[in-house]
Amino acid sequence: MNKIKYIFSVLAVVVIIYACGDDNFISNPFADVNYEELAVSDNDSLVKFLKSHYYDSTLDTIKSIVNGETAMFDETNNLDIINLEENDINYKLYVYKKEQGNPIVDKSFPTVVDSLFINYKLMLLPRADSLGAAIETNTNIWFSSDQNIRGWAHGFTKFLGGNNVTNNGPITFADTGKGYLFIPGGLGYPSINFQIGQDPNARPYDRVLIFEIELLDFVKDTDHDNDGKPSILEDANGDGDPRNDFSDPNNPTLADYLNPNIK
Repeated sequence: MNKIKYIFSVLAVVVIIYACGDDNFISNPFADVNYEELAVSDNDSLVKFLKSHYYDSTLDTIKSIVNGETAMFDETNNLDIINLEENDINYKLYVYKKEQGNPIVDKSFPTVVDSLFINYKLMLLPRADSLGAAIETNTNIWFSSDQNIRGWAHGFTKFLGGNNVTNNGPITFADTGKGYLFIPGGLGYPSINFQIGQDPNARPYDRVLIFEIELLDFVKDTDHDNDGKPSILEDANGDGDPRNDFSDPNNPTLADYLNPNIK
């Protein structure tokens, strides 16, 4: 019995030491973040970057302006600015289109809840004058817009898919939609969603995200709950975001577009 008590005592000490050695288990490292100020700061950084860089179509890359090249910010035909509100804070999402996409079968543009077949590369913007190296890449992958970050879901609505030209080889698409999504921290991984006990380094919380994306294809009028009604139409409050509609009193935490009992 004494041996068992000793073992439990040692374990208790280890747990206490471990917890004390990592404040993230007992405190929120983002508790002092002012999200309204961060939104302004992020937008300032993005505008500065877009005004000091241009897209080099020959090299298919973003470069600093050195000889009077047209800034990305001034390419009004290629740059869309989307105003969004998240957590009662206003944000600007910047979408730069290298190529909008030219599908043979025009399915129009995807919605914020459609399933997407894409390629992407994720970069961070550590300073307003510098584009960070890629921290994540994926090719030929299906994503559901509704399950991803807010800026991502809205950014893809500006692109068309391409054409599947695969011929007894690797999956190949042509005439796809290509571009960049410049996403402020509040539309990416806002630390307001951080929970004590999580690893604060698991995601780039509150960081400006830059996605280089390619839309290969998408499922038009995706129906996530297979109830016969496109998920984008299961928007009871009409705000364009089906994720925040909960009409089932028997299942109040399940959004309507995921609930086959609600149409």
